Amino acid sequence: EGGRLVEIEILSLPEATSPTYWWIAQYIKSEAEAIGLRVTIKAVSSRELDAATAAGTAQTWIIGWSFGRFPTFMYYFWHSSEIRPGGWNEWRVNDSRLDAILDRFYFTKDMKEAMEYGWKAQELLAKEIIPWIPTYTSIGITAFDGAVDRDSIILAYAPPLKDPVGFSAFWWFTVKYKDRTFGGVLRYYHTVDLTTYHPATYLWASEADAIFRIYIPTMYTRPEDIYAEPRIPMFLKYFKIDEVTYEGTKAYRFTITLFEGIKWQDGVELTAEDYAYTVLKFGRELKTRRYYGPDIEQLIDVKVVNKTTLELYFKDYGWVDPFAYTERVILPKHVFERLPNPLEDPSTLPHPTIPGLPAMIGNGPYALAKIREIAYAELVWNPWFYYRHPDRTVKFATVTIPSTVDEGKSFKVSVTLVDYLGARATNASVTLKLTGPITLTLTVSHVGGGVYEATVPGLRAGTYSVEIYAEQPIMKWSVDNKYSTKVTVGAVVGPGPVGPTIERPPAVVIEIPGIPPVQITPPPMISFAAPEVKVTTPVVTLSSTEAVPKTTETVAAVAPATLSYGAVALSIVALGIAVAVRRK
Repeated sequence: EGGRLVEIEILSLPEATSPTYWWIAQYIKSEAEAIGLRVTIKAVSSRELDAATAAGTAQTWIIGWSFGRFPTFMYYFWHSSEIRPGGWNEWRVNDSRLDAILDRFYFTKDMKEAMEYGWKAQELLAKEIIPWIPTYTSIGITAFDGAVDRDSIILAYAPPLKDPVGFSAFWWFTVKYKDRTFGGVLRYYHTVDLTTYHPATYLWASEADAIFRIYIPTMYTRPEDIYAEPRIPMFLKYFKIDEVTYEGTKAYRFTITLFEGIKWQDGVELTAEDYAYTVLKFGRELKTRRYYGPDIEQLIDVKVVNKTTLELYFKDYGWVDPFAYTERVILPKHVFERLPNPLEDPSTLPHPTIPGLPAMIGNGPYALAKIREIAYAELVWNPWFYYRHPDRTVKFATVTIPSTVDEGKSFKVSVTLVDYLGARATNASVTLKLTGPITLTLTVSHVGGGVYEATVPGLRAGTYSVEIYAEQPIMKWSVDNKYSTKVTVGAVVGPGPVGPTIERPPAVVIEIPGIPPVQITPPPMISFAAPEVKVTTPVVTLSSTEAVPKTTETVAAVAPATLSYGAVALSIVALGIAVAVRRK
C-alpha cells in the first residue's frame, strides 16, 4: 500500500479465553505468511474487541456468529441503516443494491420468497463485498457433574407439553442432584470478560446463557422441531394480525394478550404495560441492539387496552415480525424506569425499591441471588416462576375436617404441612375460608411439628365451600398451596321422632243398672326408641395437592360419614309404619 509493506493486525480473544478463536487466528497468520503477507495477532479482552469493532478501528478480527433459526442477521449485519451507534453493521458495508435486496428479504410476507432474496444477498456478498470469511461450524459439548441427575436433564419437564422433551431450554426447569429432590445454587462462570447482563444490549452468547435463565420469552420453540407450530406459550395467551384503518391510513394491527397472574421476581405482576414499555423505551427511543430494527421504523402507535392486552399498529411488517413479537423478552417497567440510566447493567445494581434484591428482576425459572461478581453470577430457583415444578411448593400432608356438622356446633380443623424437600413446615402462614350462607375467614395457628389448627365457631345450616391456603417463606420469596373441600351444616335434630306412642287412658269403670260394675283396662303403651346415630369424622391424607401452582387446584375428595341422618330418618319411617300396621 503506497509502496510499503502493509502489516495486517488480527484481533482475537486469547487462547485461555477462546482456544477456537486463537487457533483460527494462528491458521490465518500461517497461510497469509506463506504467500508473503505480514500478519500479527493481538490478544484482546472481549471488552476491548467490542470497543474496537464498534468504533471501526479494528482492521481484522476473529468473532463467531450463526444465523440461527431464521437468517435475519443478514439484514442487521449488512444493511446500511445499521451503520449507527450501537448498530450491527460494524463492517461498514454500504451498498445500495444490497440494501434493496435486504429490504425485499425482510418485508415480504412469504417466508419462501424471503429465502430467495436471502440467497441473492449472500451471492452478492460472497462475490463482490466479502465482509467476512466463514471458517468453521462449531459443535457444542456440555459437560455435567456426575452428581447431577441425568433424567432431570434428558426427561425435562416442559409445560404445557405432556411428554418429556429431551435436552432443550426446558432442562433448566428441572436439573437437580441425584441425592436430592431439589436444591442447589447455579454458579454461572464466564470465560469472556462480561460486557453486560442487560437483555437489550448484551453481545456474547455466554452472557445470553445466563440472562435467559432469568428472563424468558413469551413463547418457546418446540424442542423436537424449532420450526413446528404451535410453539409453546410461556406468557402469551393470544395473538392476531389484522388490516385496519388507523387515522385515515392503512395499517396492520398486532393484538397481543398475556396470561394473567405472572409475577416478576419482586412480586409485582407482569402486565401489558411492561410489554409496551419494552418496545417503546428500548426499541423506539433508545434504539438498542436487541430491540431496534426495521419493524420499529414501521411502528405507528402502541395502545394498552387493559392489564393483559395491547395493540401495536404498523405501516408495514415483515415475515419474521409475527415470530419476533410472539417471542418477545419483556422487561419490567417498574424497575428500569427508576434506574438513573436504563442502559446500565441491572445485574450490578441494587433494586430501586426493595433492599436485598438486585435490579435484575426477571420472570424465568432462575433468579439472581445477589449482585453478580466480575466473572460469575449465582442463580437460585425462582419460587414465583409461572411454570415452577409442581412438587416445589409447601404441601398438605394431612387434613382433618368433618364433612358434616350440626348447626351451631363448633368444630376443629387440623392440617399438617411439609416443605418441598419433605420436612415438616413449621414457618408457614395458614388461613381457612368458608363460603356459604355466611363467609368466614380464620387464621390456622401452628401448634407444633408442622401441625396447624383452628376452631370454627357454630355455623348456620347449609353447604360451605372450604379453602385452606398455606404460604411458606423461602429465601427472599415464598411458595403457596391450596386445599379445597366442602362441609355440610345440618339443622339441629330434636329428641324425636321415636315412633308412635299410644298413651293408655286411666282404667274405665262402666256401671249399668242391674249389672255388676265392669273395669276395662286398655292394652299396654306401644313405643319405639330410635337407634343411636354416630358420625365418624374422616381424616384425609394427601400425597399431592397442586399440579401446577397458580394454574390448577386439586380438590381432594372427603370420605362420607359412616351413617347419614337421611338413612336414619328413612329407617324410623319404615319402623313407624310397621308399628302402625301391628296396632291394627
